Amino acid sequence: MKTSKKKAKETAKVVLSDDPVKPDDQLVLNQEELDDVYGNGLFVKEPPTPHAKVIYSNRQRTFLPKKEITNCIKLFELKSTLFHRESMNAIIQIENELCRKPENLGTDEIMVENITEEGEEEEYIDPLALDLDIDDLESVEDVNEEFMHENIEMGEEGEVESILTDLKNVPEEEIESKVIKKVSDESFLSLPVTKLCTVVKLKNKFNFFDRVSQTKKILMRNKDTQTPVTKTFDFAASVSLSDIYDTYEADYAIQKEEKEKEMREKLAAHMGKRKTKPRKRMYIEQDEMIYELLKVAKIVEKIISLNATDAIAQDFRYYEDPSDQYRDRGEGTLMLMWTMVYEEEKKLIVTDITWSPDYFDMFAITLSIPLSELKFTESPDIGYVCLWVLKNSSYPDYVAHTQSGAMCLSFHHDFGYLLAVGLRDGNLAVYNVSLLQNEPQYSTHSAGTKLMASVMQVVWCKNLPTGEMNFFSVSEDGSVCQWILMQNELMKVVRMSLVIDMYPEIELGGIKQTYYARGTTIAFNPTEPEIYLIGTVEGYIFKCNTEWSCYVQRFKAHEMPINRIDFNKFDSNIYLTCSEDFVIKLWEDKSEIPLIIFDLQTGLTDVRWSPFSSSVFGVITVDCRVLFYDLDVSTKNSVCEQLIHSTEKYRLVRLAFDRRVPMIVVGSSRGTIVTYKLSPNLRAIMKSPKKGVQIPTETLELEKLHTVLNSVRE
Repeated sequence: MKTSKKKAKETAKVVLSDDPVKPDDQLVLNQEELDDVYGNGLFVKEPPTPHAKVIYSNRQRTFLPKKEITNCIKLFELKSTLFHRESMNAIIQIENELCRKPENLGTDEIMVENITEEGEEEEYIDPLALDLDIDDLESVEDVNEEFMHENIEMGEEGEVESILTDLKNVPEEEIESKVIKKVSDESFLSLPVTKLCTVVKLKNKFNFFDRVSQTKKILMRNKDTQTPVTKTFDFAASVSLSDIYDTYEADYAIQKEEKEKEMREKLAAHMGKRKTKPRKRMYIEQDEMIYELLKVAKIVEKIISLNATDAIAQDFRYYEDPSDQYRDRGEGTLMLMWTMVYEEEKKLIVTDITWSPDYFDMFAITLSIPLSELKFTESPDIGYVCLWVLKNSSYPDYVAHTQSGAMCLSFHHDFGYLLAVGLRDGNLAVYNVSLLQNEPQYSTHSAGTKLMASVMQVVWCKNLPTGEMNFFSVSEDGSVCQWILMQNELMKVVRMSLVIDMYPEIELGGIKQTYYARGTTIAFNPTEPEIYLIGTVEGYIFKCNTEWSCYVQRFKAHEMPINRIDFNKFDSNIYLTCSEDFVIKLWEDKSEIPLIIFDLQTGLTDVRWSPFSSSVFGVITVDCRVLFYDLDVSTKNSVCEQLIHSTEKYRLVRLAFDRRVPMIVVGSSRGTIVTYKLSPNLRAIMKSPKKGVQIPTETLELEKLHTVLNSVRE
């Protein structure tokens, strides 16, 4: 009992001690063995793949070995000139380097043999037996020469001389009895043949020094010329500011006299042999006092005119026709606003109308004598450019007299005071309406710059990359010209000629003549300014590019002259054409077949897309009617039809929409301009719902137009 209690106490003491518990068979290591680091290596073992695969070939009718596909993927491979030191190429290179060392060369290592007089055969080692390329080996003589040159360059001349002196010290009898053995091509400096020592010359593929070419030697000759001595004179004069001013004044007077002479000759040519009284012209000097008086007089005149037409002005600003609420969907009316007449020339016809890009209540018109009455008038051809303002409907705000009938005009889109005008005699002019003077700033007077027939339409284009302003014109002589505003003149650039094929062909004196189409209208694509369309009297449409001298596309659109081409304000791929053949056609770009045809059974003079709705357009007819069509409502019937004048005395000529105000201007054959306000149904705009995602108006209008066109295509 006592012994068992003692053992229990000892075990309890062992357990309670802080020493770690160790097994009895634990390996005891010293400190150095404990500090050793043992690394663990991880190896990838490829899965076993079957070898010796075969596949049956139907062509050869036998089993063929299949290419083995390994699981190895090359991630990077680089070609290098390094060899593994245990490879055959590396061993040969190391031995060659050892052979080049001079300490391994000596006279005692040169192998010689005793050759008897019977002429025993010399031992010869075949280089083919060494499995080396003969091309990569060099002859012993060439190698020895290279080695000698290398040693001389490296400053080892002494060692070579020592070898030669050792050979001289040998007795002559021994030299006669001993003959140097013929060394094989693979040996280097008479090393033992049993030792493989070859010089492999690596060729440089980019070494082109061995290519030689010879060119003809150019002989240089000296050539001298002598010119006669020019006579020189000494000239000296003093020039003051007054002399320079007088010289410029004299030159300006000469130029002015020449221009007036040309004007008189042109007027005489128009008048013929008849003597008529010259027209009186009023020249206003640009004096500051006169300018201020005229400015005040115009303001007073506008106030008086506004007071007289106050009811019309109030209706224009605030009145909306309530009858549209009781009409059918889309139907509307036109409300008469102002009627304007140039009292001095009531018999002239309105040839063109355009709204100002700067002011919403200002527009310009051109007036000229009707072509049918031109032959019976005693006076020469005359024309006017008038600028009207809605605040003063009694008299134009600006009037400019032209030397010939004014046919067309266009405002510059950035500089609204510049107005380009085309005349009937082929001349063009650019007016600055912000000045008091009524003379053009730019004009074409010489016969070389003017066109051969009347100018039918002018359109301003975007400025050139160099900054010059320019505009295009189309005329009845079949030419499309670009006019660039230089410092003091208009520069003419003929872009293309409208050539069409006519059958039967015209021949004069056995020579075939080219037939040029007479242009009537031009329209530029709103989104692609370099693309424009041209309509002709023959009914053709030419699609052209400003960068090319020939047309891109040409097709027959109408049977009679085309009076207008107008692009849609929301989709530039859609455009309208109207002609005197009683037909309006809706076209899609790059297509020669119209999408919709409207037959009105009467002559048409103008058609315009509405700037407010993508599916509404207006058209005027010869019988003095204005019609509006809404494609979203109907593609056959009009939504508005209104008579403007009596058909006996008047004839509607031009139509123009104001982009900012719901108003149209209609020009007639009696020099009368009538303005109308559109009812709400004719200018309804698509709006996004108040709740939900807000969609832009342009997107909604495009969707409306495309929905209509898709239904027509189907």
